[in-house]
Amino acid sequence: MLARLTEATEQGALLATHDNTELMWLRRHVGTDDIAEPEPYLFCFQHDWDALTPVDRALRTIKGLAEFHPDWAFWGYDAALLWGLEVPNDLLGPRFLVKTGCSVTLSGGCRLLRPQMAGALERVDGVRVTSFWHTAEDCLLRAPFSYGLAIADSALRAKGVSRGDLCERLRADCEGRRGYRRAQVIASYADGLSENGGESRFRAFFIAYGFPVPELQVEFRDPLDPSQVFRVDYFWRLEDETRVIGELDGKGKYALQDGGDRESVDPFVAERQRESHLTMLGHKVLRFTFDELKNPGKLAEKMRLAGIPQRADLAEQWKRQWYGR
Repeated sequence: MLARLTEATEQGALLATHDNTELMWLRRHVGTDDIAEPEPYLFCFQHDWDALTPVDRALRTIKGLAEFHPDWAFWGYDAALLWGLEVPNDLLGPRFLVKTGCSVTLSGGCRLLRPQMAGALERVDGVRVTSFWHTAEDCLLRAPFSYGLAIADSALRAKGVSRGDLCERLRADCEGRRGYRRAQVIASYADGLSENGGESRFRAFFIAYGFPVPELQVEFRDPLDPSQVFRVDYFWRLEDETRVIGELDGKGKYALQDGGDRESVDPFVAERQRESHLTMLGHKVLRFTFDELKNPGKLAEKMRLAGIPQRADLAEQWKRQWYGR
Protein backbone atom coordinates (compact mmCIF):
# COMPACT_ATOMS: atom_id res chain seq x y z
CA MET A 1 0.00 0.00 0.00
CA LEU A 2 2.84 2.38 0.73
CA ALA A 3 4.11 1.88 -2.82
CA ARG A 4 0.66 2.73 -4.19
CA LEU A 5 0.50 5.84 -2.04
CA THR A 6 3.91 6.87 -3.34
CA GLU A 7 2.80 6.28 -6.92
CA ALA A 8 -0.33 8.39 -6.45
CA THR A 9 1.76 11.17 -4.94
CA GLU A 10 4.13 11.12 -7.91
CA GLN A 11 1.11 11.38 -10.23
CA GLY A 12 -0.18 14.43 -8.37
CA ALA A 13 -3.33 12.71 -7.11
CA LEU A 14 -4.79 11.07 -4.03
CA LEU A 15 -4.98 7.29 -3.85
CA ALA A 16 -8.52 6.11 -4.56
CA THR A 17 -9.56 2.58 -3.65
CA HIS A 18 -12.72 0.50 -4.03
CA ASP A 19 -11.12 -2.54 -2.41
CA ASN A 20 -12.47 -3.22 1.09
CA THR A 21 -9.26 -4.89 2.27
CA GLU A 22 -7.16 -1.93 1.16
CA LEU A 23 -9.68 0.47 2.62
CA MET A 24 -9.62 -1.23 6.03
CA TRP A 25 -5.81 -1.29 6.08
CA LEU A 26 -5.54 2.39 5.15
CA ARG A 27 -8.14 3.52 7.68
CA ARG A 28 -6.42 1.58 10.46
CA HIS A 29 -3.32 3.67 9.81
CA VAL A 30 -4.95 7.07 9.34
CA GLY A 31 -3.65 9.53 11.93
CA THR A 32 -1.01 7.19 13.31
CA ASP A 33 1.32 6.19 10.45
CA ASP A 34 1.65 9.34 8.31
CA ILE A 35 -1.51 8.48 6.36
CA ALA A 36 -4.40 10.91 5.83
CA GLU A 37 -7.90 10.57 4.33
CA PRO A 38 -8.79 14.10 3.09
CA GLU A 39 -11.98 12.82 1.44
CA PRO A 40 -13.85 9.54 1.94
CA TYR A 41 -11.99 6.73 0.12
CA LEU A 42 -9.11 9.06 -0.89
CA PHE A 43 -5.73 8.75 0.84
CA CYS A 44 -2.24 10.25 0.89
CA PHE A 45 0.78 10.69 3.12
CA GLN A 46 0.04 13.19 5.87
CA HIS A 47 3.39 14.97 5.52
CA ASP A 48 2.81 15.45 1.79
CA TRP A 49 -0.70 16.81 2.38
CA ASP A 50 0.54 19.23 5.04
CA ALA A 51 3.14 20.64 2.63
CA LEU A 52 0.70 21.30 -0.24
CA THR A 53 -0.73 24.69 -1.14
CA PRO A 54 -4.54 25.04 -1.14
CA VAL A 55 -4.52 24.92 -4.95
CA ASP A 56 -2.46 21.72 -5.02
CA ARG A 57 -4.71 20.13 -2.39
CA ALA A 58 -7.75 20.94 -4.50
CA LEU A 59 -6.15 19.57 -7.67
CA ARG A 60 -5.14 16.30 -6.02
CA THR A 61 -8.60 15.90 -4.53
CA ILE A 62 -10.29 16.50 -7.89
CA LYS A 63 -8.02 13.98 -9.62
CA GLY A 64 -8.62 11.43 -6.87
CA LEU A 65 -12.39 11.89 -7.09
CA ALA A 66 -12.23 11.52 -10.86
CA GLU A 67 -10.40 8.22 -10.49
CA PHE A 68 -12.83 6.96 -7.85
CA HIS A 69 -15.89 8.16 -9.83
CA PRO A 70 -14.98 7.89 -13.54
CA ASP A 71 -18.44 9.16 -14.55
CA TRP A 72 -18.05 12.42 -12.65
CA ALA A 73 -17.31 15.71 -14.43
CA PHE A 74 -16.28 19.06 -12.99
CA TRP A 75 -17.20 22.65 -13.78
CA GLY A 76 -16.70 26.12 -12.29
CA TYR A 77 -13.65 26.78 -10.14
CA ASP A 78 -12.66 23.09 -10.12
CA ALA A 79 -12.55 22.94 -13.91
CA ALA A 80 -10.70 26.27 -13.92
CA LEU A 81 -7.94 24.75 -11.78
CA LEU A 82 -7.57 21.88 -14.25
CA TRP A 83 -7.35 24.36 -17.13
CA GLY A 84 -4.58 26.23 -15.30
CA LEU A 85 -6.55 29.40 -14.60
CA GLU A 86 -5.77 31.59 -11.58
CA VAL A 87 -8.31 30.63 -8.92
CA PRO A 88 -7.75 32.53 -5.63
CA ASN A 89 -7.60 30.36 -2.51
CA ASP A 90 -10.73 31.95 -1.07
CA LEU A 91 -12.79 30.41 -3.88
CA LEU A 92 -11.63 26.87 -3.12
CA GLY A 93 -13.77 24.60 -0.97
CA PRO A 94 -16.94 22.97 -2.26
CA ARG A 95 -16.57 20.74 -5.29
CA PHE A 96 -18.23 21.78 -8.55
CA LEU A 97 -19.82 18.67 -10.08
CA VAL A 98 -21.90 18.12 -13.18
CA LYS A 99 -24.94 16.32 -11.80
CA THR A 100 -24.94 12.60 -12.59
CA GLY A 101 -27.90 11.48 -10.51
CA CYS A 102 -25.77 9.79 -7.85
CA SER A 103 -25.67 10.70 -4.19
CA VAL A 104 -22.64 12.80 -3.31
CA THR A 105 -21.07 13.16 0.15
CA LEU A 106 -18.07 15.46 0.32
CA SER A 107 -16.45 17.12 3.31
CA GLY A 108 -16.77 20.60 1.83
CA GLY A 109 -20.12 20.12 0.12
CA CYS A 110 -20.68 20.52 -3.60
CA ARG A 111 -22.26 22.69 -6.27
CA LEU A 112 -24.21 20.71 -8.84
CA LEU A 113 -24.75 21.71 -12.47
CA ARG A 114 -27.38 20.16 -14.70
CA PRO A 115 -25.79 18.20 -17.57
CA GLN A 116 -27.70 20.23 -20.17
CA MET A 117 -26.00 23.37 -18.82
CA ALA A 118 -22.51 21.88 -19.00
CA GLY A 119 -22.18 21.69 -22.77
CA ALA A 120 -19.64 19.43 -24.44
CA LEU A 121 -17.18 17.97 -21.95
CA GLU A 122 -13.44 17.60 -22.47
CA ARG A 123 -10.63 15.81 -20.65
CA VAL A 124 -7.76 17.56 -18.90
CA ASP A 125 -5.18 15.37 -17.12
CA GLY A 126 -7.67 12.51 -17.41
CA VAL A 127 -10.48 14.46 -15.70
CA ARG A 128 -13.77 15.28 -17.43
CA VAL A 129 -14.41 19.02 -17.32
CA THR A 130 -16.43 21.70 -19.06
CA SER A 131 -14.68 23.35 -22.02
CA PHE A 132 -12.15 26.12 -21.45
CA TRP A 133 -14.40 29.04 -22.35
CA HIS A 134 -17.49 27.50 -20.77
CA THR A 135 -15.45 27.16 -17.58
CA ALA A 136 -14.16 30.73 -17.70
CA GLU A 137 -17.67 32.08 -18.30
CA ASP A 138 -19.16 30.04 -15.43
CA CYS A 139 -16.50 31.47 -13.10
CA LEU A 140 -17.04 35.08 -14.16
CA LEU A 141 -20.80 34.76 -13.69
CA ARG A 142 -20.33 34.00 -9.99
CA ALA A 143 -16.96 35.46 -8.89
CA PRO A 144 -16.40 38.64 -6.84
CA PHE A 145 -14.67 41.39 -8.80
CA SER A 146 -11.05 40.97 -7.71
CA TYR A 147 -11.19 37.17 -7.89
CA GLY A 148 -12.97 37.24 -11.23
CA LEU A 149 -10.36 39.60 -12.63
CA ALA A 150 -7.63 37.10 -11.72
CA ILE A 151 -9.51 34.39 -13.61
CA ALA A 152 -10.28 36.63 -16.60
CA ASP A 153 -6.68 37.86 -16.87
CA SER A 154 -5.36 34.31 -16.85
CA ALA A 155 -7.88 33.24 -19.50
CA LEU A 156 -6.73 36.03 -21.83
CA ARG A 157 -3.10 35.16 -21.11
CA ALA A 158 -3.65 31.46 -21.79
CA LYS A 159 -5.46 31.95 -25.10
CA GLY A 160 -3.81 35.14 -26.33
CA VAL A 161 -7.10 36.96 -26.94
CA SER A 162 -8.25 40.48 -26.11
CA ARG A 163 -10.73 41.72 -23.52
CA GLY A 164 -13.00 42.62 -26.44
CA ASP A 165 -13.00 38.98 -27.52
CA LEU A 166 -13.95 37.92 -23.99
CA CYS A 167 -16.74 40.50 -23.79
CA GLU A 168 -18.14 39.24 -27.09
CA ARG A 169 -18.00 35.62 -25.94
CA LEU A 170 -19.92 36.53 -22.81
CA ARG A 171 -22.52 38.40 -24.84
CA ALA A 172 -23.00 35.48 -27.22
CA ASP A 173 -23.05 32.74 -24.57
CA CYS A 174 -24.31 34.28 -21.34
CA GLU A 175 -26.54 37.29 -22.02
CA GLY A 176 -29.63 37.04 -19.86
CA ARG A 177 -28.06 34.67 -17.33
CA ARG A 178 -27.72 35.56 -13.67
CA GLY A 179 -24.43 37.38 -13.09
CA TYR A 180 -24.04 38.44 -16.73
CA ARG A 181 -23.77 42.19 -16.08
CA ARG A 182 -21.03 41.78 -13.48
CA ALA A 183 -19.21 39.25 -15.67
CA GLN A 184 -19.11 41.90 -18.39
CA VAL A 185 -17.71 44.43 -15.92
CA ILE A 186 -14.91 42.01 -15.03
CA ALA A 187 -14.19 41.28 -18.69
CA SER A 188 -14.07 44.99 -19.54
CA TYR A 189 -11.10 45.43 -17.20
CA ALA A 190 -9.29 42.16 -18.01
CA ASP A 191 -5.68 42.29 -19.22
CA GLY A 192 -3.67 39.28 -20.34
CA LEU A 193 -0.40 41.05 -19.46
CA SER A 194 -1.06 40.38 -15.79
CA GLU A 195 1.24 37.51 -14.87
CA ASN A 196 -0.47 36.07 -11.80
CA GLY A 197 -3.49 36.32 -9.57
CA GLY A 198 -1.77 38.60 -7.06
CA GLU A 199 -1.07 41.23 -9.71
CA SER A 200 -4.68 40.98 -10.88
CA ARG A 201 -6.11 41.46 -7.41
CA PHE A 202 -4.03 44.57 -6.76
CA ARG A 203 -5.17 45.98 -10.09
CA ALA A 204 -8.76 45.29 -9.04
CA PHE A 205 -8.07 47.33 -5.90
CA PHE A 206 -6.71 50.24 -7.97
CA ILE A 207 -9.85 50.18 -10.13
CA ALA A 208 -12.40 49.88 -7.32
CA TYR A 209 -10.76 52.55 -5.14
CA GLY A 210 -10.41 55.16 -7.87
CA PHE A 211 -6.69 55.03 -8.63
CA PRO A 212 -5.44 55.25 -12.23
CA VAL A 213 -4.87 51.85 -13.84
CA PRO A 214 -1.12 51.37 -14.39
CA GLU A 215 0.65 50.00 -17.42
CA LEU A 216 1.69 46.38 -16.94
CA GLN A 217 5.02 44.62 -17.48
CA VAL A 218 6.91 47.71 -18.67
CA GLU A 219 10.58 47.00 -19.39
CA PHE A 220 13.56 49.11 -18.29
CA ARG A 221 17.27 48.72 -18.96
CA ASP A 222 19.42 48.37 -15.86
CA PRO A 223 21.24 51.72 -15.65
CA LEU A 224 24.38 49.94 -14.38
CA ASP A 225 24.25 47.11 -16.90
CA PRO A 226 22.28 47.86 -20.09
CA SER A 227 22.41 44.18 -21.07
CA GLN A 228 20.00 43.47 -18.21
CA VAL A 229 16.28 44.21 -18.51
CA PHE A 230 13.91 44.75 -15.60
CA ARG A 231 10.22 44.14 -16.25
CA VAL A 232 8.13 45.82 -13.58
CA ASP A 233 4.65 44.83 -12.46
CA TYR A 234 3.07 48.29 -12.60
CA PHE A 235 4.06 51.65 -14.06
CA TRP A 236 2.17 54.91 -13.60
CA ARG A 237 2.77 57.96 -15.82
CA LEU A 238 1.01 60.70 -13.86
CA GLU A 239 -0.27 64.01 -15.18
CA ASP A 240 2.30 65.98 -13.15
CA GLU A 241 5.07 64.07 -14.99
CA THR A 242 5.75 61.89 -11.94
CA ARG A 243 6.62 58.29 -12.76
CA VAL A 244 5.96 55.53 -10.23
CA ILE A 245 7.02 51.89 -10.44
CA GLY A 246 4.95 49.35 -8.53
CA GLU A 247 6.37 45.97 -7.52
CA LEU A 248 4.51 43.06 -5.89
CA ASP A 249 6.75 41.03 -3.59
CA GLY A 250 6.86 37.29 -3.12
CA LYS A 251 6.97 36.05 -6.71
CA GLY A 252 10.42 34.52 -6.91
CA LYS A 253 11.50 36.99 -9.59
CA TYR A 254 14.88 37.73 -8.07
CA ALA A 255 17.38 35.89 -10.23
CA LEU A 256 20.10 37.61 -12.16
CA GLN A 257 20.41 36.63 -15.78
CA ASP A 258 23.71 36.40 -17.60
CA GLY A 259 23.34 35.32 -21.20
CA GLY A 260 21.66 31.92 -21.23
CA ASP A 261 22.58 31.07 -17.64
CA ARG A 262 20.69 31.95 -14.48
CA GLU A 263 22.56 32.77 -11.31
CA SER A 264 20.87 31.98 -8.03
CA VAL A 265 21.06 34.82 -5.53
CA ASP A 266 19.80 35.47 -2.04
CA PRO A 267 16.23 36.76 -2.53
CA PHE A 268 16.56 39.51 0.09
CA VAL A 269 19.83 40.80 -1.39
CA ALA A 270 18.53 40.57 -4.95
CA GLU A 271 15.32 42.39 -4.00
CA ARG A 272 17.28 45.29 -2.54
CA GLN A 273 19.65 45.33 -5.52
CA ARG A 274 16.78 45.38 -7.99
CA GLU A 275 15.04 48.20 -6.11
CA SER A 276 18.21 50.30 -5.91
CA HIS A 277 18.80 49.94 -9.64
CA LEU A 278 15.20 50.86 -10.45
CA THR A 279 15.49 53.94 -8.22
CA MET A 280 18.50 55.05 -10.27
CA LEU A 281 16.14 55.47 -13.22
CA GLY A 282 14.73 58.50 -11.41
CA HIS A 283 11.32 56.99 -10.66
CA LYS A 284 9.65 56.33 -7.34
CA VAL A 285 9.46 52.64 -6.45
CA LEU A 286 6.41 51.47 -4.52
CA ARG A 287 6.49 47.96 -3.08
CA PHE A 288 3.38 45.93 -2.29
CA THR A 289 2.90 42.81 -0.19
CA PHE A 290 -0.12 40.58 -0.53
CA ASP A 291 -1.23 41.10 3.07
CA GLU A 292 -1.82 44.80 2.33
CA LEU A 293 -5.03 43.89 0.53
CA LYS A 294 -6.48 43.01 3.95
CA ASN A 295 -6.36 46.68 4.95
CA PRO A 296 -7.58 48.65 1.90
CA GLY A 297 -7.78 51.95 3.79
CA LYS A 298 -4.12 51.82 4.75
CA LEU A 299 -3.15 50.67 1.25
CA ALA A 300 -5.02 53.61 -0.29
CA GLU A 301 -3.21 56.01 2.07
CA LYS A 302 0.13 54.49 1.07
CA MET A 303 -0.61 55.10 -2.60
CA ARG A 304 -1.71 58.68 -2.00
CA LEU A 305 1.49 59.37 -0.05
CA ALA A 306 3.44 58.00 -3.03
CA GLY A 307 1.79 60.66 -5.19
CA ILE A 308 -0.73 58.47 -7.01
CA PRO A 309 -3.99 60.44 -7.09
CA GLN A 310 -7.20 58.86 -5.83
CA ARG A 311 -10.23 60.10 -7.75
CA ALA A 312 -13.69 59.85 -6.24
CA ASP A 313 -15.29 59.99 -9.71
CA LEU A 314 -13.40 56.89 -10.87
CA ALA A 315 -14.38 54.98 -7.73
CA GLU A 316 -18.00 56.06 -8.19
CA GLN A 317 -17.92 55.02 -11.84
CA TRP A 318 -16.79 51.52 -10.87
CA LYS A 319 -19.46 51.28 -8.15
CA ARG A 320 -22.18 52.18 -10.65
CA GLN A 321 -20.87 49.55 -13.04
CA TRP A 322 -20.60 46.82 -10.42
CA TYR A 323 -23.63 47.52 -8.26
CA GLY A 324 -25.84 48.88 -11.03
CA ARG A 325 -26.70 52.16 -9.41
